[in-house]
Amino acid sequence: MPRAARKTIAAANAAWLPAMKRQDAVAIAEPYAEDAVFVTLTGEAVRGRPAIEQVMRDRFAKIGRVVGGKIAQDGLTRVGTMIYEWGHADLQLLRDGGKPTSSKGRYLTVWKADASGHWRIIRNLSLPE
Repeated sequence: MPRAARKTIAAANAAWLPAMKRQDAVAIAEPYAEDAVFVTLTGEAVRGRPAIEQVMRDRFAKIGRVVGGKIAQDGLTRVGTMIYEWGHADLQLLRDGGKPTSSKGRYLTVWKADASGHWRIIRNLSLPE
């Protein structure tokens, strides 16, 4: 496993929850390739970093405020030029000043180095639990 890939993936995972709490769609989409595909919880395939940013903005408006949670990587493997990462996330959401609720899901992320050697997400799939 390339050291640069491990470092990039760890940094993206560490930055994800703070970005979710800030409702920062740009930061969440930053690790994605320009032509990446994100498959939402409902099975909709969204293509491109700008569209992924918009999906995140829409999601924030729908789910309420993220007040806590975690992301846990369950596995990481390299196959050819790609790295497959899978894991699970648990978010605590606050809507309209009510009690926090939990939203759990699993993910599968495919990473690939771009032309400059920077590791980027090319595919991401979210699955509800």
